[in-house]
Amino acid sequence: MAFYSDNNVKTRIIDPRIYVPGRRATFELDASEAAYLPNLRLAVLGGTSNPAHSYSRLVGCAALIRSIRLLDGKQELCALNEAQFYRGFQQQNKANSSAESVASNLNCTGIGLSVNGTNGKIARIAKTASTDTPANVANTDTSLIDLKEMLPFLAAMTHLPTALFTNLRLEIEMDDNILSQVLVVNNVQLNTVRPVLIVDVLENPKVVNKLNKGLGAVQWAEVEHDQFVIPQSAADGATAADQGIVQEVNVKLNGFNNKILDRLLIVKEISDPLKEIDTNAVQGYGKWSSQGCYKQTIQYRVNGSNILPRNGIVGNNERLAYVVDTYGECANYPGSNIYGMDTSDVMDAGRQYRAQLDYIGIFVGQYIQDLQIEYSRTGLHDTDTKRATTSALIAHCYGEVRKSFQLTGNGMYNIGYVQQ
Repeated sequence: MAFYSDNNVKTRIIDPRIYVPGRRATFELDASEAAYLPNLRLAVLGGTSNPAHSYSRLVGCAALIRSIRLLDGKQELCALNEAQFYRGFQQQNKANSSAESVASNLNCTGIGLSVNGTNGKIARIAKTASTDTPANVANTDTSLIDLKEMLPFLAAMTHLPTALFTNLRLEIEMDDNILSQVLVVNNVQLNTVRPVLIVDVLENPKVVNKLNKGLGAVQWAEVEHDQFVIPQSAADGATAADQGIVQEVNVKLNGFNNKILDRLLIVKEISDPLKEIDTNAVQGYGKWSSQGCYKQTIQYRVNGSNILPRNGIVGNNERLAYVVDTYGECANYPGSNIYGMDTSDVMDAGRQYRAQLDYIGIFVGQYIQDLQIEYSRTGLHDTDTKRATTSALIAHCYGEVRKSFQLTGNGMYNIGYVQQ
């Protein structure tokens, strides 16, 4: 846009109007500005710990964000709930080189691997950002998040005129619970630092008026959340009674009814996060990862009809292929979605990271009146503490539903679901 080079844009740094450490932060955007550009950035998100430890290797500092939403007065413009699991998927939903060189530094994650020149194994070679001691708040590593990635309404808008959006507010619900695995250990408390919001503003009313003429109907894909439970098997794999037993789960999701559903992502959370802990150390990507199971199958029934041929998705490579075809390249590694595969010979800490990036993705592209998911996995007799293929899992379902913004005249607008 030309106005970036002609002094029409000024950058502002906004402190939170309300900040309760580790609980919530609320930012209010000054209505005296002519307009805001939609490239909002959340900065200085993070904290300190004593002793110093790295942030979550998968989610980074965003493990602090339980939910986030953008409002105009009482009108919710866009929101993302259960944000940590979705943000974890986003972090690995990149080319390995991009994740290692760029995203991991911006978000303080450990995503992006290289080959260790000493032993030839796959490992995280690049520096991983860490927290610092409370005495060195100014030196602690924090993240910078482009909020377009979490609030797609922003990506669809050219600008946010304050004559139309008169009371813009960003609300963040935070989670610094010591058991939430924000750090790579679960026995050290993180002390959050005050985040800031970076915004670009348009000061020239003539430029804003010109942009307003092109402001009309806008559509975007809102990410909404629903979930179901995959129950624990009879013995949770502790006895031979679970060996080879197929567990079937048939559920109906109502959260996407009467909406057009495009992409649908499933993230499988292990219900007992302590199974990802060994002597206070988080194993691999920890609770925010998506657990792999043995011999999984999944079929989707939309409005009474299967959308996948035959038995649906039945293999590890097929499952990964659907994710890549639907969402794009992912920074995976050997054994990332294969249950029980010990890759220690080719990867540092291979046992820790096995089957921790087992996402399930599909494109639906239909108006939903009835959505059913038929999922199955096979049990194994296992003496390990973590037995994901027989343990209780929470399947987080993130669906992209079509929403629209439309001017209705007299300085008013309407936000609703696209119906056709």
